[in-house]
Amino acid sequence: MNNLWGRITRRITRWLFIPFTILFLSACQAQISLVEVTREVEVTRPIVVEATVEVTRELQVTREVPVEVEVTRLVELDELPTPAAVGSPERPIQLLFLPTDDSRVVEVRGGLLVDALQEATGYTFELVVPPDDESAIAAVCEAPRETIAFLTPQAYVQAAAECEVQISHAALRFDVPYTLGMVIARSDQSLTSLTDLNDKIVAVSDTAAWATYRLLAAEWEASGITPAEVREVGSDSAALLAVLEGEVDAATAVFNPPILPRNERTWVYGVDDPEIWRDADVAPRRNPFGYIDVLASPANGGYRIRDVRAALFDTHPEVFDETEIIALSEPWPNEALVFGSEFPLVPYQQIQQALESFLNSEACAQALCASDFYQWTGITPITADFYDLVSVQLEIESTEEEE
Repeated sequence: MNNLWGRITRRITRWLFIPFTILFLSACQAQISLVEVTREVEVTRPIVVEATVEVTRELQVTREVPVEVEVTRLVELDELPTPAAVGSPERPIQLLFLPTDDSRVVEVRGGLLVDALQEATGYTFELVVPPDDESAIAAVCEAPRETIAFLTPQAYVQAAAECEVQISHAALRFDVPYTLGMVIARSDQSLTSLTDLNDKIVAVSDTAAWATYRLLAAEWEASGITPAEVREVGSDSAALLAVLEGEVDAATAVFNPPILPRNERTWVYGVDDPEIWRDADVAPRRNPFGYIDVLASPANGGYRIRDVRAALFDTHPEVFDETEIIALSEPWPNEALVFGSEFPLVPYQQIQQALESFLNSEACAQALCASDFYQWTGITPITADFYDLVSVQLEIESTEEEE
């Protein structure tokens, strides 16, 4: 019993000892108080700022760039032969004549011109007769450094448009560089102008002829003139005979200007009357040399009539008394003498001079001026605008065909 009590007493003593010991130790320690202190403290913290920053840095870029490179190489001389000079025997100058069905006449008459040019210039020429205008245009355009050509007005305009051929001269026929058409009527009728041709019968040699029909027909249309009939009869003489015999009211034919007294000047289109010789009040007559003169020969102060009626004078001496000219067409340019667009200057000048000398001399009468050939009376320098009428008419026809 005593033992049990003793154990209980010891346990109680331990339980009480531990808390009292803790309290005792706590009382012996320094007392700690919490004090609130306020002071300035420097604080460093990151500042956020919105900004746009351009960053530049070098980048290596590779790209392809085309570069022209001149390459020099050695070439043996025999690979680059020197071209023969224009006008040399190896490279003769091509002289193109107007297309014709009578090649023999061209060889004879044209050959005289070729020989004269070779002698005068020292160049070699080759006579060429193209079969048609298209072939002539192609030839002068394809060989512009060595080709000279006689071209029709229409062919010249087309060649100038296609390859800029150089115009040099126009042909003279009866001393003028153009051809005129005339309208003739009987003197005892009341026809005095083109407007009187309304509802009348008109004879023409060829409806394809420019001066004697197409230009006049264009004027009729523009003026509201409508003939009752246009009768194609094949020649100027036949058209005039139809007028004399009363078969038609009027006729068209080629008009060649008269030679004036003493050749003091040339008859002028638009200024002089086509029958200026009537001022002499003397009937025409044929002189011993076959010409139709009024009053006297031109050398002696008279006039020389050269229109188509002169051809009928022997069989119809009344032709001048019974007919009169009531109108003329516009001047239709004669044939053109052209050089290729790249023809060398020095030969160009030399040949031009030689052509002028020959074709304006008496020697031309046996060549291009012969009555069985071109019947020219020479050539005259001309500019491109002289052929403007041809350009206009061709453009009108082209437009009409398209419509």
